[in-house]
Amino acid sequence: MFAQQLKKLRKKTPHLTQLDMAKNLGIAKITYASYEQGKRTPDIETQNKIADFFHVSLDYLHGRTQKNAFSTKQMTVAAHIDDEVTEEQMEDILNYIDFIKQKHAKKD
Repeated sequence: MFAQQLKKLRKKTPHLTQLDMAKNLGIAKITYASYEQGKRTPDIETQNKIADFFHVSLDYLHGRTQKNAFSTKQMTVAAHIDDEVTEEQMEDILNYIDFIKQKHAKKD
């Protein structure tokens, strides 16, 4: 599962090659390629670097969760909601989020 998640994350990033990832991690390209092929598993330090690079959790990298708990976009929305938001405003925010999700789900 790790290999599949790693490859998926890299491919979602425009123009990011295996060589780019290897350079970012300070390893050989062939070593990085073996991670994506599932032939090798990186040590925990390298796994942490990968998780940090993609802003994902280790659970997400290992396929233990489908939600990216550390998504910058998710945290950005939450960061803009403060204690002064009324219940009615919170309901509007949540309804709008649902609307956007449904709108984009129809496109996929």
